[in-house]
Amino acid sequence: MTGLRLLYSSNAPWARSGYGVQGASLLPRLADLPQFDGRESVAIFAWYGLQGGIHNVDGFACYPAGQDAYGNDIIRSHTAHHKANVVITLIDAWVLRDTAAQVTPALWCPWLPIDHDPVPKKVLDAIKGAHLPLTYSKWGAKMLTDAGVENHYIPHGIEPAVYRVADDREPVDGFKRQIFSGREPGHLTVMVAANKGYPDRKAFQVQLRAWAAFAQDKPHARLYIHTEPTPMYGGINLPALVTHLGIADRTVFPDRYQNFLGYPDEYMSLLYNCADAFLGAAMSEGFGIPIIEAQACGVPVVVTDFSAMPELVRWGYKVPPRDMVWTPMDAWQAWPDVDGITDALNSLYREWAGGWSVGRRMRAQEAIHAEYSWDSIVRDQWAPLMEKLERTLKEPAEQTPAPFADTRTIDVSGRTRTKAVRVEANGLHPTPVVTVEPNE
Repeated sequence: MTGLRLLYSSNAPWARSGYGVQGASLLPRLADLPQFDGRESVAIFAWYGLQGGIHNVDGFACYPAGQDAYGNDIIRSHTAHHKANVVITLIDAWVLRDTAAQVTPALWCPWLPIDHDPVPKKVLDAIKGAHLPLTYSKWGAKMLTDAGVENHYIPHGIEPAVYRVADDREPVDGFKRQIFSGREPGHLTVMVAANKGYPDRKAFQVQLRAWAAFAQDKPHARLYIHTEPTPMYGGINLPALVTHLGIADRTVFPDRYQNFLGYPDEYMSLLYNCADAFLGAAMSEGFGIPIIEAQACGVPVVVTDFSAMPELVRWGYKVPPRDMVWTPMDAWQAWPDVDGITDALNSLYREWAGGWSVGRRMRAQEAIHAEYSWDSIVRDQWAPLMEKLERTLKEPAEQTPAPFADTRTIDVSGRTRTKAVRVEANGLHPTPVVTVEPNE
């Protein structure tokens, strides 16, 4: 029997969200580490993606959502039921409530995005009591350090067997012709971004204006936007926006139903391989998974030079923001520069000249695989962390607290009672023993 029992709280690993994809790659690898007794000791709290009861999926116990959207109402019970001694949450920390206290004595390691400058107070308050916050960008790690919070950097990753330059270009060329409605393909820009919330953190309104200006003198250019195009999730009405910009006939969206179900990684890799440029100049990113996915498939990127985005660029342009925006989180995010994005797209177009060389694509792939492949991230980052957590849990308590008694007068059902409380230490939990006696 080894030492760690983990409850991993995030989107279900079968969900096609960014969080879900990360869990699907990470958890099987964690379960193979020597600190765990295989998948039985790793459980998933899928507060997004599962309701109604515990399911066993690929050997992992998967706990369902409660009533709270982010599991705040039931994470305590799930932690106790699994007998977890480590809890990792992958979600924006500010939506969590008293997690450290709820899961104690388990060690809580929030794996969180930092996408504002400075770190919002709501985030700092939410992670109070955490054993060790985990940040998945170097920028975020520095921001937390500057705020006086010890933390550990572990990035997101990709599967290099999937996200790579395609050896067989025939399926790629065929798919690109479909995007161009059977016509001879021209230049293709791809965006992969969630259309949710307003103001839109992905800056669709700025990026689409920039692309419209870029494509004005390029009749064979097309834009594929991989997202839900309607305001269904509180985002922007993208068909209305592209119509207003005069690019509706040059913009392609995915099939909405299939997008709702989730496209597989193989589809996304094929899409990136079709692209000649990737547009990801958001207001801010806690990481930016599509930025590394695109480059791993040999595609240059255009991003905003703010937050985590610039550290991910191995091939492409980092556009300085035009201004900063004070958000409802009481901190700053960037306002992307529409003219700078247009200029970056034009620069890439001139370099493209009808197609990227295989050598150029392969250099981008190799650079991303070297730093962001899952096998290397688990070997170099997660494995040492699990060793450290196991050592921490094996360290004896500095001292065993002595039992104590507390007597106080309370009112129960309108009658005065004396409540004698004796607390005894059992090594992990203080055990209250309550005696209620009549007040004679």
